[in-house]
Amino acid sequence: MNDTLAMFTLNKKTKKISDLVVIQKQFRFKCKRCATLCCKLGGPELLEYDVKKIEAIGYQRKDFLESSEKTGFNLTSAVGVLKTREDGSCIFLTQNSNVNYFNCSIYKIRPVLCRIYPFMIKSLDQNKIAIKFIPCCKGLNNPEGKILDENFFFGKLNEFMELGYPTN
Repeated sequence: MNDTLAMFTLNKKTKKISDLVVIQKQFRFKCKRCATLCCKLGGPELLEYDVKKIEAIGYQRKDFLESSEKTGFNLTSAVGVLKTREDGSCIFLTQNSNVNYFNCSIYKIRPVLCRIYPFMIKSLDQNKIAIKFIPCCKGLNNPEGKILDENFFFGKLNEFMELGYPTN
């Protein structure tokens, strides 16, 4: 299956999105709250913006941020990655054993890469951008999920851009 869900044109100066085309029109997503891959295979890259939000709720940088040479999204302005436990899980991941699902203890201020997972934004050329999915997520094409339409993609893109994340 093609991992490209949608494509759009981005004016990098104005950060205006145009020409959004949804390629996979029946694709669905609903998080299963299993945290199988999103929160257990190493931490996401963080920008200074993410770090400041986490610090604002009382955490010290040294307790949650580590440098990393190997990063998945290759954000050129990343200041490091979120620390993980020995088993590779995020330090902010908690398990609710009563109902057997996981929670993020900083969910309301979680990093943007966590917010857009299992999706990623990839430059195709100077102005053309693709929205792709990360195929290992169990919530992809979940029959209980909502169909990913233009409104969904515009919402994710606007969230990503408002925070100044590059699209490389």
